[in-house]
Amino acid sequence: MTNAALITVANNCPNFTRFRLCILEPKKADPLTNQPLDEGFGAIVRSSKGLRRLSLSGLLTDQVFMYIGMYAKKLEMLSIAFAGDSDKGMLYVLNGCKNLRKLEIRDCPFGDGALLENVAKYETMRSLWMSSCDVTLGGCRALAAKMPMLNVEVINERDESEESEESPSDFHKVEKMYVYRTIAGPRDDAPDFIVAKSQNKSNRGNKTAVLGNLLDVLSVVRYSKGMFGWSKS
Repeated sequence: MTNAALITVANNCPNFTRFRLCILEPKKADPLTNQPLDEGFGAIVRSSKGLRRLSLSGLLTDQVFMYIGMYAKKLEMLSIAFAGDSDKGMLYVLNGCKNLRKLEIRDCPFGDGALLENVAKYETMRSLWMSSCDVTLGGCRALAAKMPMLNVEVINERDESEESEESPSDFHKVEKMYVYRTIAGPRDDAPDFIVAKSQNKSNRGNKTAVLGNLLDVLSVVRYSKGMFGWSKS
């Protein structure tokens, strides 16, 4: 895929409401110019004013997230993988996409700074999914403490040989994190390998109360990659 091809698509198809282009080779640049694909995807979000769902990957820098935050004003769902340079990329999206409801991030260099900079945004979203990023357990605990209206679930996949009775430190990077809103409070159907740490245990029985919840997974668990696919609204 090249920037020129994406720009051609953008110029001739300005009415996209959904656009999904997943490049199988991570961080693959424009083969003609060896440049990131920022300008190509930037052209897509600039031309498609009604874009609501976007999925992208490839060699992408923070620049493409700036374009998304600036132009994708109606975007509701964004899925990204192997993209970005720093926390700024994620913040461009959180601060700029006012209608964003679901954000799914995989293998991107976004950490606690991006996670905690604009926590109020999560109250207007349905869910945030981050896997193989730079978020730490301490960052997840801080989010749960700051936003007791949210549920924060942390899922770590480990080999049995790596299991330890000692609790992981705040600096431990989490493998997967799922943040979501619910009026029912922390779920009571969590598997045995999930340890729940509620911010407000006294209200656990009150289904009208919305609780903050941090779930640490201390065993191996596999979640389907399609768990948060486009089929769900």
